[in-house]
Amino acid sequence: MVTVTDFRLIFGYNWQVLRDYSEALGKLPTSELQKNREATHNSLKNIFHHLLSVHDGWLNVTAQGASADPAVRERDLDEVASMEELQAYMEKIIAKEGQWLTKLTDEDLDTLIRPEWKERPHPIRDALLQVTFEQAHHVGELIALLWQMDVEPPEMTWIDVRLAMRGIRGPS
Repeated sequence: MVTVTDFRLIFGYNWQVLRDYSEALGKLPTSELQKNREATHNSLKNIFHHLLSVHDGWLNVTAQGASADPAVRERDLDEVASMEELQAYMEKIIAKEGQWLTKLTDEDLDTLIRPEWKERPHPIRDALLQVTFEQAHHVGELIALLWQMDVEPPEMTWIDVRLAMRGIRGPS
């Protein structure tokens, strides 16, 4: 069974991947970032915004009772025009999740929470896994779209990201 210690490691990785993709998307021209690519949430920016909303919705709003930034969360995806605004939102989300994870115990993982968009409650453990897996799915979507643009996406493999987080660069 996955422990809180394991989730802290997993979320350190999740946050690094979010930051790396945020930085990469922030380097793209606005026209490319906002172009409708017929993907889940149309544009690269909107996919990234949705991904942040997944984190905020499950782990801040539902598990902790409040968004990291309600002013951004409550806006439609298309209403947030810049990556700078999303990057600020992301950092607030990461900070709030990080503070919460430092206090979370293994016993807390079985606490039931129910997001407003679900009909039944689910254990915090499942919420943490849901956010992790949904992030992986949407990062895969971003990778495919970046490849279609002939842009090399940031690293996302567990081993290489974790090595880079420790300052070890190069092939794994």
